[in-house]
Amino acid sequence: MKTAALVVADAVGLDALVQGESLLAHAIHGVLAAGCVDDLRIVAPARQLDSYESIVRAVPGTGNRCRVLPCGGSRAESIRLAFESLPIGFDVILLCDADRAFVPSPVIRAVAETVAGGVPAVVPVLPVTDTVKLVNSHEVIIATEDRARLRTVQTPFGCMPELLHEMCIRGIDPLAEPPAGVRTISGHQNGIRVKTPFDIAVVTALLSEEQA
Repeated sequence: MKTAALVVADAVGLDALVQGESLLAHAIHGVLAAGCVDDLRIVAPARQLDSYESIVRAVPGTGNRCRVLPCGGSRAESIRLAFESLPIGFDVILLCDADRAFVPSPVIRAVAETVAGGVPAVVPVLPVTDTVKLVNSHEVIIATEDRARLRTVQTPFGCMPELLHEMCIRGIDPLAEPPAGVRTISGHQNGIRVKTPFDIAVVTALLSEEQA
């Protein structure tokens, strides 16, 4: 199994630190610790390319298998550019969101192994535990959604290269719009998107609890 990981870091904040490291550094640590990634591409804002490059090179194990590339005009375009920069011969492509920097390595590895086992596309998910209501245009509740069939989607999105090529041609961002028919596996509570100070506090608490 030959696997490439594309880490989308188009909006991750470099000043948001968790346990002394940036979210991007944590994301790269997690991908490399999965032990199944042969090539790593990071897409970053062009105006901050040097800063992102410095963070990436400071992570042990990046070496020659890692490249930092400028983003395109949209996330779908960024994914296409990163995908097209890869040499041929990969069996599995992992699309990772740097904002979800704390997805445990076993989850990343499980996604890759599921695709390598013949599943065209797979994504980790968690069940919805809140009550979900449907509202009309006046913000009035009109129905209750059956949460038993609802899932929140995490990353990485893993797929065969042929499927990602097709989505790139159609301009689809698989991180935002996973296509129908994608297999799901169990996600993890640490795979939350970290965007706000509250999110940082939550993930810091989760990590501290695990390390206690």
